[in-house]
Amino acid sequence: MLTYENKARYLGVDILKAFCAFLVVCIHCPFVGIVGDYIVMVARIAVPIFFMITGFFYADIVRKGHTRIQIQKIFFLFLKANLLYLLWEIMLIFISVDNIKIYFKQTVTIKVLIKFLIFNDSPFGGHLWYLGAILYVLIINEILNKKSFQNVLYIITPILLLGDLSLGKYSLLLFGREFSYVLVRNFLFVGLPYFCIGKLIRRIEEGSITDEKVYKIKRCKYMVLCVIVLIANIMEKHILVSIGANATRDHYFSTTLLAILVFILAIQQRCLTDNKVLVLFSSIGKKYSTWIYIMHPIFIIILDRIAVMTKLNKNYEFFGPIIVYFVTLTMGVVWSKMMTKWMGMKNECN
Repeated sequence: MLTYENKARYLGVDILKAFCAFLVVCIHCPFVGIVGDYIVMVARIAVPIFFMITGFFYADIVRKGHTRIQIQKIFFLFLKANLLYLLWEIMLIFISVDNIKIYFKQTVTIKVLIKFLIFNDSPFGGHLWYLGAILYVLIINEILNKKSFQNVLYIITPILLLGDLSLGKYSLLLFGREFSYVLVRNFLFVGLPYFCIGKLIRRIEEGSITDEKVYKIKRCKYMVLCVIVLIANIMEKHILVSIGANATRDHYFSTTLLAILVFILAIQQRCLTDNKVLVLFSSIGKKYSTWIYIMHPIFIIILDRIAVMTKLNKNYEFFGPIIVYFVTLTMGVVWSKMMTKWMGMKNECN
C-alpha cells in the first residue's frame, strides 16, 4: 500500500505540472490557425489545475505545521517576480527618459493599485496574478483553519464557480455585456474554488482503496471521461459562438470538468516507472514548472524579436510554443546549476 509519504505517489502530479506549464506557454504564445485556437481553449485548464495541486497537498503542509512557511515562500516569490518584471518593463522602454516617465505615470495610479491589491492584477506582468491569488488563498485558509471555519469554503465553492461563469464566459448570454477580466481572474472566483476542489479530492482519496489494479481500471475510466468532456468543451464553444455569446474570458463550464478529470487522472499514477521520458517530465514538473510559468513571457518577447531579425518568423510561428517552452526550461536548468555552484563556492569560502 502506498502512502502520501511515498514520493512515487507524486509522479503523475509532477508530470501534470510539466504539461500544465506547457499549456500556459500555449496560451501566451499560441500555435497558429484553428488548431492554435482549440489548443488555447483546452489550455485554460492549466491554472485551475495548479490551484488544485496546491489544495491537494495542503493537508501535508498543515500536518507539518508549515502553513506560515509556505505563505512566506509564496510572498517572497511574489515580490521577486513582480520586481523582476518591473525591471524588465523599464529595460524595454529605456530608449528615452520620457518613456519611463510615461510608464510610471500610467502605472502608479490609485486604480492600478486597487486592481493589484484587491484583484491580483499585476501592473508589471499579467500572468503574475496567479502568484498574488495563491498567496491570498493560502492566507484565507490559514485564518479559517485557525477559526475552524474551513468547511465554509467548501460550501461557497459552487457559488464562486458560478460567479466565474456568470461574470466571465457566459456574461454576454446572461447580461448582454462583458465585464472586466479582473473581476473573475483573481483569488476569489478562480483561486479559492479550485484550491478547495483540490483539498476535497485529497480527502476523498485518503479514504479510498490504494491497490494498483484498482487504479489501472480507474485510469481507463477517467481517460474515456476526459475524451467525452473534451468533445463537450468543443461543442460548448461552438454553441456560444453560433449565437454570438462567446465572451472573451477563460473558462467554459466544461473547462472545470475537464480540469478536475485530468487532475484525478494524474493522481492515479502512483507507482515508479522505468519510462525515461515520464521520469524526465516528472523532474521538469517538480523542479522547473514554477520557473517556466514566471519566466516564459520574457523569452516569448526575446524569441519573437530574434525570429523577426533573422527573418525566420514564418517558420518560428509554427513551433513557437515548443521553442519557448524548451528555451525557458534550458535557461532554468542553467540558472539552477549556476546558483548551486555559486552557493557551493560561497560555503567553501566560509
